[in-house]
Amino acid sequence: MPKIISNSIISSSDHRDEQQGLHSYYCLCSEFILVIDMELGQLPRRETDNSIILTNATRMYKLHAIQTEAKIVKRGENLFEKQYRLHCPRCSLAIAYETTKHLKGGPYTYIVQGALNEIQGVPHEDWEQELPGSGPAAGSGKTEGEAEVEENNGMEVELQIRTDENQSAAAQARAFLAASMASSSSSS
Repeated sequence: MPKIISNSIISSSDHRDEQQGLHSYYCLCSEFILVIDMELGQLPRRETDNSIILTNATRMYKLHAIQTEAKIVKRGENLFEKQYRLHCPRCSLAIAYETTKHLKGGPYTYIVQGALNEIQGVPHEDWEQELPGSGPAAGSGKTEGEAEVEENNGMEVELQIRTDENQSAAAQARAFLAASMASSSSSS
């Protein structure tokens, strides 16, 4: 019978610096959504809606989301943008969007402000921050009264619709999380 010299396990994985590792991000409902080679806070943001810009050619990432129908968003007087929205597969929260039909098919993927967090079940710190251009007189050079009288330019309406959809989905995610925590504690 051979002698057992050691019961230790040897791991060949190297310990990399946190800056060089992969970063995981979760939806508000705790569903795993994104793994990426850089922290989202270090990536640039889009001026129109403060979304995080993922450059598809240079960033290495895996996005776990369901693509839904395309939406046309009015960005200015005669400017329109077609968005292919990506939603959480668990709670349907809007997570990201692209401007081309195929995932990673275009130059960029945009992560919606506040949709993801590194800690499961906790909203990101910028979840309820105001989006650029969402104030009544933002960037118009007009007084608040003049801006309120003037017709909405479409972007404000879209931002409000997106905020309402995300708040509704976030409420559903919180309810789902609370129910799953209650059922797991009652089964213990």
